[in-house]
Amino acid sequence: MINHLSTRFAAVAGLSDKEINLDEAALLIAAQMQDNIDVNYYLSLIENLSNKFQQIQEESFEVSVNSLVEFIHVTEGFSGNITHYYDPENSYLNRVIERKRGIPISLALIHITLGRRLGIPVHGINFPQHFLICYELREQIIVDPFSGRILSKPDCGTLLRQHLGAKATLKDEYFSHASNRDILMRLLDNLKKIFWQKKAWNQSKICIDHQLMLLPNALEFNVQLGAIYEMQGNIELAHHMYTNVFYQSTDENLRQQISQRLLSLKLENRTVH
Repeated sequence: MINHLSTRFAAVAGLSDKEINLDEAALLIAAQMQDNIDVNYYLSLIENLSNKFQQIQEESFEVSVNSLVEFIHVTEGFSGNITHYYDPENSYLNRVIERKRGIPISLALIHITLGRRLGIPVHGINFPQHFLICYELREQIIVDPFSGRILSKPDCGTLLRQHLGAKATLKDEYFSHASNRDILMRLLDNLKKIFWQKKAWNQSKICIDHQLMLLPNALEFNVQLGAIYEMQGNIELAHHMYTNVFYQSTDENLRQQISQRLLSLKLENRTVH
């Protein structure tokens, strides 16, 4: 099953950015971390949410950002999981749909995938430490998907300082449009950090493998794979990964780091033997 899911995700990752269906891709990631997940079933649940909103809107003259935000966060009750923020299930889209709890980026997926089905322009924002979304009907409206609150620029400044400290100031780059790949990479990065801290190396590797499908030329992920093999005691494979990166990279800082890792592996081997 996992191989089938990996193949399906690889096919999605090979599409152009605009062709990627975020809900399908996110569910494929979640399915590899859990057993017996029917991706198509959860896609149908998202479709049901879209149909439900459309039925409600038939009684209104027009769709508004407020109406969709209220539908997601009040009618359906989606909200941020404050109590267990670092639970990996907050990043599994199927569990977010079931429990209606998540973190900013997984809840943003609810907004974005519903918006796509409803023809409402909404995209992600690569805000530091806290993913945001932006609706664009008549004007740009920024929403915090974790709380369901519409944010002004001063609100964004307050949010930034909460995460980066009192001296942090807003920059235009903090409001950059997140591509579909950006969103999936950030979702995987969140999961990878959780698994890495738990020393759950197999799950960490799944995250990195998927990041490499999305960005095949990103050598830093091969370095991370080398580190995982090293942690698992597979020194030969770690050496192979580090050596490949050393010869492929043109980044002198990265090559220096790899040289140190290779030297460390050599010293470890001498100690063992």
